[in-house]
Amino acid sequence: MLGLMIGLVFWSLTLSAQEAEAPVPSDVAELKAEIEMRLSQFSDELNQMLVVGQMSLSVNGAAGVSQSLLKAMADRMKYLNQSYNALDVKWNTYYQAQQMDIANDETLMDKVASVESLKQTVKDTLDAKTLAVESIIKFDEADRFIISRVSIYKHLYQKAYKLSLLKKLAPQLEKVKAKEQVVFTELQTNYDQAKASCAVVPALSKRMAVLDEQYVIMKSVSEKVQTLEYKPLFQRVKDYVLGLAAVAIILLFFNASFAKFKAYRDKMNNLSKYKDILNNQGKGTNYPTI
Repeated sequence: MLGLMIGLVFWSLTLSAQEAEAPVPSDVAELKAEIEMRLSQFSDELNQMLVVGQMSLSVNGAAGVSQSLLKAMADRMKYLNQSYNALDVKWNTYYQAQQMDIANDETLMDKVASVESLKQTVKDTLDAKTLAVESIIKFDEADRFIISRVSIYKHLYQKAYKLSLLKKLAPQLEKVKAKEQVVFTELQTNYDQAKASCAVVPALSKRMAVLDEQYVIMKSVSEKVQTLEYKPLFQRVKDYVLGLAAVAIILLFFNASFAKFKAYRDKMNNLSKYKDILNNQGKGTNYPTI
């Protein structure tokens, strides 16, 4: 009997302790309100970051990109990415700590899903902007390299041409050709990089048109340098005359084609006028074309 009474007392004390540990309804409501407030804070911070991250990149492609603008854009993206990473760590830490309480409330779960979706949107936006800034920086580097090769190519061609005038200078000419190939390989690499960057940031297309023009010119000079070789004076004169003859033939063909086109156009105009005369005499009657 004594043992039964002791057992009842112990059981009563256990129930009392459990009831004391269990949160009362008011505590649950306060906890939910605190979690909702923290989730709203995370959403506000992410929205602010999204607005800043979506700001347009003002690039005047026609005139190139200023170094101060490049630095400002790079610094801004570095700051935004660091801020996002810090917020991401804070979010993961908080969510793991409150995961059990959040899982028991459908409303809180919906808010968490909204924060996760917004967080992914911000991440995608920052990644796209970071790629754009990196592309602009690479474009600027390629731009400066390509433009710096213009004077080099002018010097290379002049030197190669002078070396091709004397047969004994042929070994030196070959060295210049080898150097030119190295220069052109670097030029091609930077040109390809500029094209790739322009595909990411279309605002650079105006400046890319300038680089296209310079690249075509230097490629033509490269081909001329590689074909230079010593030739006797007679052969040089012969090549020059043949070149003039080729140009004359092309012009002759062009003029003949233009004359035929003009004659055909005049014939069609005359037929049209003749048809109009017949229609007027016939008071609007359409006669068959002869």
